[in-house]
Amino acid sequence: MTDVACLDHVGVVGRDMQPLLAAYRRLGFAPTEPKTLFGRDRATGAPVSLGQSSAHLVFGSGYVELSAVHSTSPDHHLASYLGRHAGLHILAFGVDDIAAAQARCLAAGLPATAVAAASRPIEYGEHHGEARFEWFMVEAAAAPEGLLCCVRHVTPELVFQPAVQRHLNRVEALAGLYVVTADAPAALHRLAAITGAGVGDDDTLALVGGWIRVLSPAVFAARFPGAGVPAAPCLAGFALRTADLDRARAVCAAAGVAVREQPEGFWVPAGEAGGCVVEFVG
Repeated sequence: MTDVACLDHVGVVGRDMQPLLAAYRRLGFAPTEPKTLFGRDRATGAPVSLGQSSAHLVFGSGYVELSAVHSTSPDHHLASYLGRHAGLHILAFGVDDIAAAQARCLAAGLPATAVAAASRPIEYGEHHGEARFEWFMVEAAAAPEGLLCCVRHVTPELVFQPAVQRHLNRVEALAGLYVVTADAPAALHRLAAITGAGVGDDDTLALVGGWIRVLSPAVFAARFPGAGVPAAPCLAGFALRTADLDRARAVCAAAGVAVREQPEGFWVPAGEAGGCVVEFVG
């Protein structure tokens, strides 16, 4: 148990699931089959469709959500972000105490939604059932970079099954995420309040099992030249740790994906990954 959140998952969002699945399969991932996401009616507890379906790239630590939003309602929780562009829009932090995390946000002056229940069916691996979660998000008007939320897994044994952690690229963990903004102090304030993490000298927050790095547009462009990400502010990319960088590189090459080398490993531009940079590190 800890007061600092973990890096639970990130989400790449669009209107059509098939291009997302195709892109990430080319990078060597084995996505789960897409499933409809459900919320819970507050009065009756009955499942209610959230107007989106999701597939997942599951690792030993964290996961990447590929999400297609079918709802056209302006009240959908992703509507304001998807209205700007398709791409990396979800940054979810895992917490042990969801009520305490929400209270921490409110105390820091961040407007947060009520804690809600959500679920999705799990039909992979040895254990089938309904994966259940509790979650809340910072109101979109107060989180221009993307949907910032906290989640508590009620049934983690259903989500993190070994059967869906076998990727050709040998990725084993979600390592970190890059936020790009011209207003780093405001973004860091939000992220510190949500996660309970301190801010390092390099504008990095150290989480349980991962990190968040806030960069200016110029610094990001210098690190990832020609990345092709949307205009700031945005969630611009994420880093994945692989047990075999050479294998991950070879899988991309076999699929015709041109990788960009760097000292820590390599990365692929937004056009190859649904609108965001994907960085592979060893």
